[in-house]
Amino acid sequence: MNFGKNMQFRIKSTIDKYRDYAKLNRNLVVSIASAMVLSALFSQSLKGQTEYLNATLTIIVSYAIYYAVFGILYYLDNKEKYITETGAVDKKKIRKDFFKIVTSVGVAEIIYFSSRWLLHYQFLSMGQEPFLASITSHVIAATLFVLAVNIGVYFTKLYKKNIDDNK
Repeated sequence: MNFGKNMQFRIKSTIDKYRDYAKLNRNLVVSIASAMVLSALFSQSLKGQTEYLNATLTIIVSYAIYYAVFGILYYLDNKEKYITETGAVDKKKIRKDFFKIVTSVGVAEIIYFSSRWLLHYQFLSMGQEPFLASITSHVIAATLFVLAVNIGVYFTKLYKKNIDDNK
């Protein structure tokens, strides 16, 4: 009986501890999936263009979609975090967290962009259909991106709870 309660406490404690990471990863996956599908359709519509132009324009479209979706989802999940007890916006906390997320995502973007463009270009050069080249390169690059973001968020301590945050 005690073992069951202890296990329930551990599970709940683990879920609470990593809830922010789970939300972040959900937002990353939804944003990446949206960008992947729409940019693959866009890439296919550019069939017949040079590989260089197709890869470059497809990545531009992918970024626009990704950041629009991620920005909305991240805002919806975190807007309460930046409101003080008086109802004012905690601009200092927003700036601090914004720097941490930009730092984490910025490093991951370098990894994503370079691997995505090179893979997309290579797959097109090998004669792969643009749609498949886009999807394949996106999946590989996105996996590397998500890993890099999570490592960055961990090292910048974006979700580390301060004594002031435990209200």
